[in-house]
Amino acid sequence: MATVFLGAVTTLGWVLGALFIVFSVGCGLYVISEWVEEYPRQTRKLIQVSVWTIDVVHLLVALDGVSLWRVALSVCANHIYTLHLATFPLVNVTSPAFLGSCALAVGNHFMWFFYFIQNLSFPFGQVCALMFFCVWLVPLALFVSLTPMDESLPSARQAADGSGGDSKRTRQNMFKVMFTWFRQPDDTRARRQSLHSE
Repeated sequence: MATVFLGAVTTLGWVLGALFIVFSVGCGLYVISEWVEEYPRQTRKLIQVSVWTIDVVHLLVALDGVSLWRVALSVCANHIYTLHLATFPLVNVTSPAFLGSCALAVGNHFMWFFYFIQNLSFPFGQVCALMFFCVWLVPLALFVSLTPMDESLPSARQAADGSGGDSKRTRQNMFKVMFTWFRQPDDTRARRQSLHSE
């Protein structure tokens, strides 16, 4: 009986720990997105330098005996992502370039995932390091820092409809727009409660 209870407590601890890590990562990304919004020029340079640095990491990984054609495809994917730097930090979320980059990021991830599933000789730490630096870093940096075009923001739609709202348009990066979208139902409920209390 004691082992069942300890097993349940252990499982609960792992679940709470994972939730805490996810929450911490989300808060960290939100803070980074605030910084990126203030310094877009420096962020653009940092992303470009990180792509060149990751090219060197890819070369070293290839010399370590990892699949050469996968390394080449991953390098190409990172350079395709940098096409968004031409209009950085603005991006049209419905453009073929953006949708193609999203599909490329998912494809690149699964290409490496299945490679490491078939080659279990790599230590877990090495797999995580390669996936983070060579596969996820550039798309994540672009996602946190790119700003959707004004037409896709709710304030712009209100101004276009003439349905009120602030006429001054503000730009926010995509991560903050998603975060605000997830919070919207709570804000709506809070407004309703404040209206009823008046």
